Amino acid sequence: LEELLAAGAPNAVDALGRGLVGPTIIDLGSDEQKQRFLPPMMRADVVWCQGFSEPDAGSDLASLQTRAVADGDDLVVNGQKIWSSGAHYSNWCALLARTDQDAPKHKGISFLLVDMSSPGISTRPIKQLSGDADFNEIFFDNVRVPRENVLGELNGGWAVANRLLAYERGVITMEILVGYQRLWDELREHARTVRANGRALVDDVRVRERLAESYTNIKLMRLANLRYITRYMRGEAPGAETSFMKLYWGTTEQTLCDLALALGGVDALTMAGSPRAIAGGEWLGSYLFSRAATVYGGTEDIQRNIIAERVYGLPRG
Repeated sequence: LEELLAAGAPNAVDALGRGLVGPTIIDLGSDEQKQRFLPPMMRADVVWCQGFSEPDAGSDLASLQTRAVADGDDLVVNGQKIWSSGAHYSNWCALLARTDQDAPKHKGISFLLVDMSSPGISTRPIKQLSGDADFNEIFFDNVRVPRENVLGELNGGWAVANRLLAYERGVITMEILVGYQRLWDELREHARTVRANGRALVDDVRVRERLAESYTNIKLMRLANLRYITRYMRGEAPGAETSFMKLYWGTTEQTLCDLALALGGVDALTMAGSPRAIAGGEWLGSYLFSRAATVYGGTEDIQRNIIAERVYGLPRG
Protein backbone atom coordinates (compact mmCIF):
# COMPACT_ATOMS: atom_id res chain seq x y z
CA LEU A 1 0.00 0.00 0.00
CA GLU A 2 2.82 2.40 0.89
CA GLU A 3 4.45 1.85 -2.52
CA LEU A 4 1.16 2.32 -4.38
CA LEU A 5 0.44 5.62 -2.65
CA ALA A 6 4.01 6.80 -3.20
CA ALA A 7 3.51 6.15 -6.93
CA GLY A 8 0.49 8.45 -6.93
CA ALA A 9 -2.32 5.92 -6.57
CA PRO A 10 -5.45 7.48 -5.04
CA ASN A 11 -6.48 6.69 -1.49
CA ALA A 12 -9.29 4.19 -1.15
CA VAL A 13 -12.73 5.72 -0.72
CA ASP A 14 -13.42 3.51 2.31
CA ALA A 15 -10.34 4.28 4.41
CA LEU A 16 -12.40 4.16 7.61
CA GLY A 17 -13.86 0.74 6.90
CA ARG A 18 -10.63 -0.84 5.72
CA GLY A 19 -8.35 0.84 8.22
CA LEU A 20 -10.48 1.12 11.37
CA VAL A 21 -13.78 -0.78 11.40
CA GLY A 22 -12.42 -3.85 9.60
CA PRO A 23 -9.51 -4.48 12.00
CA THR A 24 -11.85 -3.94 14.96
CA ILE A 25 -14.28 -6.54 13.60
CA ILE A 26 -11.36 -8.93 13.08
CA ASP A 27 -10.32 -8.45 16.71
CA LEU A 28 -13.70 -8.41 18.46
CA GLY A 29 -16.42 -9.50 16.03
CA SER A 30 -18.28 -12.79 15.91
CA ASP A 31 -17.59 -15.30 13.13
CA GLU A 32 -20.90 -14.32 11.53
CA GLN A 33 -19.97 -10.61 11.61
CA LYS A 34 -16.58 -11.31 10.05
CA GLN A 35 -18.15 -13.34 7.25
CA ARG A 36 -20.80 -10.70 6.63
CA PHE A 37 -18.86 -7.45 6.83
CA LEU A 38 -15.23 -8.12 5.91
CA PRO A 39 -15.55 -9.43 2.31
CA PRO A 40 -17.50 -6.35 1.07
CA MET A 41 -14.81 -4.12 2.63
CA MET A 42 -12.05 -6.01 0.86
CA ARG A 43 -13.92 -5.75 -2.45
CA ALA A 44 -14.53 -2.01 -1.89
CA ASP A 45 -18.26 -2.64 -2.31
CA VAL A 46 -19.21 -0.52 0.70
CA VAL A 47 -18.21 2.72 2.42
CA TRP A 48 -18.27 3.23 6.19
CA CYS A 49 -18.66 6.33 8.33
CA GLN A 50 -18.17 6.91 12.05
CA GLY A 51 -20.95 7.90 14.45
CA PHE A 52 -19.06 8.83 17.60
CA SER A 53 -19.02 12.59 18.30
CA GLU A 54 -22.13 14.56 19.21
CA PRO A 55 -22.78 18.30 19.62
CA ASP A 56 -22.22 17.95 23.39
CA ALA A 57 -19.91 14.91 23.37
CA GLY A 58 -16.66 15.32 21.52
CA SER A 59 -13.57 15.28 23.71
CA ASP A 60 -15.70 13.80 26.51
CA LEU A 61 -17.05 11.11 24.22
CA ALA A 62 -18.57 9.03 27.03
CA SER A 63 -21.08 11.83 27.62
CA LEU A 64 -22.90 10.87 24.42
CA GLN A 65 -26.71 10.93 24.57
CA THR A 66 -27.78 9.00 21.46
CA ARG A 67 -29.96 6.17 22.78
CA ALA A 68 -30.64 2.62 21.65
CA VAL A 69 -33.59 1.02 23.41
CA ALA A 70 -34.31 -2.71 23.19
CA ASP A 71 -37.50 -3.67 21.38
CA GLY A 72 -37.80 -7.37 20.56
CA ASP A 73 -34.93 -8.46 18.35
CA ASP A 74 -33.98 -4.86 17.58
CA LEU A 75 -32.47 -1.81 19.22
CA VAL A 76 -34.30 1.42 18.39
CA VAL A 77 -31.90 4.35 17.98
CA ASN A 78 -32.69 8.04 18.50
CA GLY A 79 -30.19 10.88 18.58
CA GLN A 80 -27.71 12.96 16.64
CA LYS A 81 -24.08 12.61 15.59
CA ILE A 82 -21.74 15.24 14.17
CA TRP A 83 -18.41 15.50 12.31
CA SER A 84 -19.05 12.20 10.52
CA SER A 85 -16.79 12.03 7.48
CA GLY A 86 -18.50 10.94 4.28
CA ALA A 87 -21.81 10.04 5.96
CA HIS A 88 -23.75 11.44 2.99
CA TYR A 89 -22.43 8.69 0.71
CA SER A 90 -21.70 5.89 3.21
CA ASN A 91 -23.45 2.52 3.28
CA TRP A 92 -22.72 1.65 6.93
CA CYS A 93 -22.05 3.51 10.16
CA ALA A 94 -19.97 2.46 13.17
CA LEU A 95 -22.22 3.94 15.86
CA LEU A 96 -21.88 4.45 19.60
CA ALA A 97 -25.18 4.64 21.47
CA ARG A 98 -26.22 4.51 25.11
CA THR A 99 -28.05 1.24 25.83
CA ASP A 100 -28.18 1.42 29.65
CA GLN A 101 -29.29 4.79 31.00
CA ASP A 102 -28.62 3.83 34.61
CA ALA A 103 -25.08 2.50 34.23
CA PRO A 104 -21.96 4.66 34.76
CA LYS A 105 -21.36 6.59 31.56
CA HIS A 106 -18.48 4.41 30.36
CA LYS A 107 -20.39 1.19 31.09
CA GLY A 108 -23.75 1.76 29.40
CA ILE A 109 -22.57 2.25 25.79
CA SER A 110 -22.83 -0.22 22.91
CA PHE A 111 -21.10 -0.31 19.54
CA LEU A 112 -23.58 -0.81 16.68
CA LEU A 113 -23.07 -1.57 13.00
CA VAL A 114 -25.86 0.41 11.33
CA ASP A 115 -27.12 0.17 7.75
CA MET A 116 -27.28 3.79 6.51
CA SER A 117 -30.22 2.93 4.26
CA SER A 118 -32.37 2.16 7.30
CA PRO A 119 -35.58 4.20 7.59
CA GLY A 120 -35.24 7.16 9.93
CA ILE A 121 -31.65 8.16 9.07
CA SER A 122 -30.92 11.56 7.54
CA THR A 123 -27.67 13.46 6.99
CA ARG A 124 -26.80 17.15 6.70
CA PRO A 125 -23.40 18.24 5.29
CA ILE A 126 -21.27 20.77 7.20
CA LYS A 127 -19.56 23.40 5.03
CA GLN A 128 -15.87 23.76 5.91
CA LEU A 129 -13.48 26.69 5.75
CA SER A 130 -11.91 25.18 2.63
CA GLY A 131 -15.27 25.17 0.82
CA ASP A 132 -15.60 21.38 1.02
CA ALA A 133 -18.38 19.55 2.85
CA ASP A 134 -16.78 16.24 3.85
CA PHE A 135 -18.27 16.22 7.34
CA ASN A 136 -21.90 15.67 8.24
CA GLU A 137 -24.47 15.62 10.96
CA ILE A 138 -26.43 12.36 11.17
CA PHE A 139 -29.92 12.21 12.66
CA PHE A 140 -31.51 8.97 13.92
CA ASP A 141 -35.28 8.92 14.31
CA ASN A 142 -36.54 5.55 15.60
CA VAL A 143 -33.97 3.64 13.56
CA ARG A 144 -34.20 -0.11 14.08
CA VAL A 145 -30.90 -2.00 14.34
CA PRO A 146 -30.86 -5.81 14.72
CA ARG A 147 -29.26 -7.02 17.95
CA GLU A 148 -26.94 -9.18 15.85
CA ASN A 149 -25.31 -5.92 14.69
CA VAL A 150 -23.89 -5.18 18.15
CA LEU A 151 -20.09 -5.46 17.91
CA GLY A 152 -18.67 -6.90 21.11
CA GLU A 153 -20.86 -7.14 24.19
CA LEU A 154 -24.02 -5.17 24.79
CA ASN A 155 -23.06 -2.25 27.06
CA GLY A 156 -19.41 -3.05 26.35
CA GLY A 157 -19.01 -0.57 23.50
CA TRP A 158 -16.51 1.66 25.27
CA ALA A 159 -13.82 -1.03 25.04
CA VAL A 160 -14.69 -1.63 21.38
CA ALA A 161 -14.51 2.10 20.65
CA ASN A 162 -11.09 2.34 22.26
CA ARG A 163 -9.83 -0.51 20.10
CA LEU A 164 -11.07 1.31 16.98
CA LEU A 165 -9.49 4.58 18.16
CA ALA A 166 -6.19 2.76 18.64
CA TYR A 167 -6.26 1.89 14.94
CA GLU A 168 -7.27 5.45 14.03
CA ARG A 169 -4.51 7.06 16.08
CA GLY A 170 -1.67 4.77 15.17
CA VAL A 171 -1.86 1.94 12.71
CA ILE A 172 -3.04 3.95 9.68
CA THR A 173 -0.13 6.38 10.12
CA MET A 174 1.96 4.69 7.43
CA GLU A 175 -0.72 5.47 4.86
CA ILE A 176 -0.90 9.12 5.96
CA LEU A 177 2.88 9.46 5.91
CA VAL A 178 3.04 8.86 2.18
CA GLY A 179 1.01 12.01 1.56
CA TYR A 180 3.29 14.00 3.85
CA GLN A 181 6.36 12.75 2.01
CA ARG A 182 4.78 13.57 -1.35
CA LEU A 183 4.02 17.14 -0.22
CA TRP A 184 7.54 17.54 1.17
CA ASP A 185 9.00 16.49 -2.18
CA GLU A 186 6.84 19.13 -3.88
CA LEU A 187 8.04 21.79 -1.44
CA ARG A 188 11.68 20.88 -1.95
CA GLU A 189 11.31 21.09 -5.74
CA HIS A 190 9.47 24.41 -5.42
CA ALA A 191 12.26 25.79 -3.26
CA ARG A 192 14.85 24.67 -5.79
CA THR A 193 13.16 26.15 -8.86
CA VAL A 194 11.42 29.32 -7.64
CA ARG A 195 13.57 32.43 -7.27
CA ALA A 196 13.13 35.47 -5.06
CA ASN A 197 15.46 38.48 -4.88
CA GLY A 198 17.70 36.96 -7.52
CA ARG A 199 18.28 33.58 -5.90
CA ALA A 200 16.53 30.25 -5.40
CA LEU A 201 14.38 29.95 -2.30
CA VAL A 202 16.46 27.00 -1.15
CA ASP A 203 19.54 29.23 -0.94
CA ASP A 204 17.96 30.88 2.10
CA VAL A 205 19.27 29.13 5.22
CA ARG A 206 15.89 29.58 6.94
CA VAL A 207 14.16 27.69 4.13
CA ARG A 208 16.68 24.86 4.35
CA GLU A 209 16.23 24.67 8.12
CA ARG A 210 12.45 24.43 7.82
CA LEU A 211 12.69 21.81 5.07
CA ALA A 212 15.06 19.83 7.27
CA GLU A 213 12.72 20.14 10.26
CA SER A 214 9.74 18.82 8.26
CA TYR A 215 11.83 16.02 6.75
CA THR A 216 13.03 14.97 10.20
CA ASN A 217 9.46 14.95 11.55
CA ILE A 218 8.32 12.70 8.72
CA LYS A 219 11.15 10.21 9.17
CA LEU A 220 10.84 10.08 12.96
CA MET A 221 7.11 9.53 12.59
CA ARG A 222 7.74 6.65 10.18
CA LEU A 223 10.38 4.97 12.35
CA ALA A 224 8.22 5.24 15.47
CA ASN A 225 5.26 3.72 13.66
CA LEU A 226 7.37 0.86 12.29
CA ARG A 227 8.42 0.08 15.85
CA TYR A 228 4.80 -0.24 16.95
CA ILE A 229 3.77 -2.22 13.87
CA THR A 230 6.55 -4.68 14.67
CA ARG A 231 5.02 -5.17 18.13
CA TYR A 232 1.58 -5.77 16.63
CA MET A 233 2.98 -8.30 14.16
CA ARG A 234 4.33 -10.19 17.17
CA GLY A 235 0.81 -10.49 18.55
CA GLU A 236 0.39 -7.43 20.77
CA ALA A 237 -2.88 -5.52 20.43
CA PRO A 238 -2.77 -1.76 19.76
CA GLY A 239 -3.27 0.26 22.91
CA ALA A 240 -2.59 3.58 24.56
CA GLU A 241 0.82 3.92 22.92
CA THR A 242 -0.91 4.90 19.66
CA SER A 243 -1.46 8.33 21.22
CA PHE A 244 2.24 8.95 20.60
CA MET A 245 1.55 8.52 16.89
CA LYS A 246 -1.36 10.95 16.97
CA LEU A 247 0.90 13.60 18.53
CA TYR A 248 3.56 13.01 15.85
CA TRP A 249 0.84 13.14 13.22
CA GLY A 250 -0.67 16.50 14.17
CA THR A 251 2.67 18.26 14.66
CA THR A 252 4.12 16.91 11.42
CA GLU A 253 1.09 17.86 9.33
CA GLN A 254 0.81 21.40 10.64
CA THR A 255 4.55 22.11 10.41
CA LEU A 256 4.59 20.87 6.82
CA CYS A 257 1.52 22.83 5.75
CA ASP A 258 2.78 26.00 7.44
CA LEU A 259 5.94 25.65 5.36
CA ALA A 260 3.90 25.19 2.17
CA LEU A 261 2.18 28.55 2.64
CA ALA A 262 5.45 30.25 3.58
CA LEU A 263 7.17 29.01 0.42
CA GLY A 264 4.18 29.63 -1.85
CA GLY A 265 3.67 33.21 -0.74
CA VAL A 266 0.64 35.08 -2.00
CA ASP A 267 -0.08 32.52 -4.73
CA ALA A 268 -0.40 29.78 -2.08
CA LEU A 269 -3.39 31.68 -0.67
CA THR A 270 -5.30 31.32 -3.94
CA MET A 271 -8.23 28.92 -3.86
CA ALA A 272 -8.64 26.03 -6.28
CA GLY A 273 -9.96 27.13 -9.66
CA SER A 274 -7.79 30.22 -9.93
CA PRO A 275 -5.09 30.15 -12.65
CA ARG A 276 -2.64 31.45 -10.03
CA ALA A 277 -3.30 28.63 -7.58
CA ILE A 278 -0.23 26.59 -6.68
CA ALA A 279 -0.69 22.82 -7.07
CA GLY A 280 -4.29 23.42 -8.08
CA GLY A 281 -5.02 24.97 -4.70
CA GLU A 282 -4.07 21.79 -2.86
CA TRP A 283 -1.49 23.50 -0.66
CA LEU A 284 -4.06 25.93 0.67
CA GLY A 285 -6.64 23.17 1.09
CA SER A 286 -4.12 21.06 3.00
CA TYR A 287 -3.21 24.00 5.21
CA LEU A 288 -6.83 24.75 6.10
CA PHE A 289 -7.56 21.10 6.83
CA SER A 290 -4.37 20.74 8.90
CA ARG A 291 -5.83 23.07 11.53
CA ALA A 292 -8.00 20.13 12.57
CA ALA A 293 -5.11 17.66 12.83
CA THR A 294 -4.61 18.40 16.52
CA VAL A 295 -8.34 18.07 17.22
CA TYR A 296 -9.92 15.07 15.43
CA GLY A 297 -9.23 11.63 16.83
CA GLY A 298 -8.70 13.25 20.23
CA THR A 299 -7.07 16.61 20.92
CA GLU A 300 -3.39 17.01 21.81
CA ASP A 301 -4.30 17.43 25.49
CA ILE A 302 -6.31 14.21 25.46
CA GLN A 303 -3.41 12.33 23.84
CA ARG A 304 -1.01 13.63 26.47
CA ASN A 305 -3.39 12.61 29.25
CA ILE A 306 -3.70 9.11 27.79
CA ILE A 307 0.08 8.76 27.56
CA ALA A 308 0.58 10.06 31.10
CA GLU A 309 -2.07 7.88 32.71
CA ARG A 310 -2.08 4.69 30.64
CA VAL A 311 1.50 4.45 29.40
CA TYR A 312 3.47 5.98 32.30
CA GLY A 313 0.97 5.27 35.08
CA LEU A 314 0.90 8.84 36.35
CA PRO A 315 -2.02 9.96 38.54
CA ARG A 316 -4.90 11.94 37.08
CA GLY A 317 -4.46 15.69 37.37
